[in-house]
Amino acid sequence: MITKVNGRGKEVLIGGKKTVTIGERINPTGKKKIEAALKAKNYEVILEEAKNQIKDGADILDVNVGVGGVNEVEVLPELIEYLQKEIDVPLC
Repeated sequence: MITKVNGRGKEVLIGGKKTVTIGERINPTGKKKIEAALKAKNYEVILEEAKNQIKDGADILDVNVGVGGVNEVEVLPELIEYLQKEIDVPLC
């Protein structure tokens, strides 16, 4: 079985022979810079991290905004929309 995951400009197939790399560094747990950026809604810092992960070979990016002091219901869709305008890999 093959699973397809799509971003704005990239389709990733999961279940074939190629290993799919998921970047998981957009996560505030233990990362003060990411935590501060989320609290300030400074999405440029998050975008920089996303671009670095793509440059390092990530096919998909996992986006986590779960940290105290951040309204996840508000911030997650804002961040996803911001990232999707700038990068083409699928987000999860």
